Amino acid sequence: MKKILIIKHGALGDIILSLYAIHSIKNHFKISEITVLTEEKYADIFLNLKSIDKIIVDNRPKIFLSYQFIKLFVWFHKSNFDWIFDLQTSFRTKIYFKIFSIFKKFNWNGIEKKCSHPHLDANRKRLHTKERHKKQLEKAGIKSIEKIDWSFLDTDINNFKLPYQYVILVPGGSFKRPEKRWKIKNFIEIIQYLSKKNLFSVLVGGEDELEKFKSINFKNFNCYNLVGKTNFVQLAALSRRASLILGNDTGPMHLLSECSKKSIKKIVLFGSGSDPKLCAPVAENVMILKRKSINDISPNEIKNIILKNI
Repeated sequence: MKKILIIKHGALGDIILSLYAIHSIKNHFKISEITVLTEEKYADIFLNLKSIDKIIVDNRPKIFLSYQFIKLFVWFHKSNFDWIFDLQTSFRTKIYFKIFSIFKKFNWNGIEKKCSHPHLDANRKRLHTKERHKKQLEKAGIKSIEKIDWSFLDTDINNFKLPYQYVILVPGGSFKRPEKRWKIKNFIEIIQYLSKKNLFSVLVGGEDELEKFKSINFKNFNCYNLVGKTNFVQLAALSRRASLILGNDTGPMHLLSECSKKSIKKIVLFGSGSDPKLCAPVAENVMILKRKSINDISPNEIKNIILKNI
């Protein structure tokens, strides 16, 4: 049995896109024990994935010689992995390779020139994340990227007491990246529009959105404010009852797009802050709206799309 380590940190969207590669690695090494090295906040996603046997938390301490890093090195040295797949391909993971390989021999698939199975394509940064992983895995003899049955991410959401169907709105994104955020007033206008059509909306988001929405009274607008109240698995479950999903280019949109019904429209808004050719959700029925400025996308344009798809 092969012992395999997969390294994946990063943003939620990157985590979701990496699951295709992880599933493909497991399919290739059918008799194997797979460990994922990732951040604590993503543990609930990986713990639900049947192809994963172990999760090791690496919250990426800033100082490489910290106690946590030394502990990680000792753990790796004792683990005797046959293969390491570096899906993060960062400066940090290149350092991991250099240190881990001092006393151990193993197969390493990543971007370090001296590793056993390097992906050194100069064009790799111009590829969509999923395609980049595909090209990288080919260097390790894995020739295809497998489809995923996203039903593995599911849980009971009856405690939210939601109507049977609703539109999910994702107004989030880091406040450090305002160029990726459609204005809050635009989302409120969409909520009001849906309410007039007797349609319910559900707001989801993280801590960055809490302050913006906690002072708004949505009781008159058929809107359920779940900002800051859901984990990743609950988001996946919420998506399955959605009749449409609208949101910024942010991690939850990847999760919601993949786990929702194939038949519903998923509208993802892009501005100058990111390129959909490199990082857009890859689920079925995704509609990309991109402008030089994300706020050049008008609420009326969104209303027309909603009218045609609900």
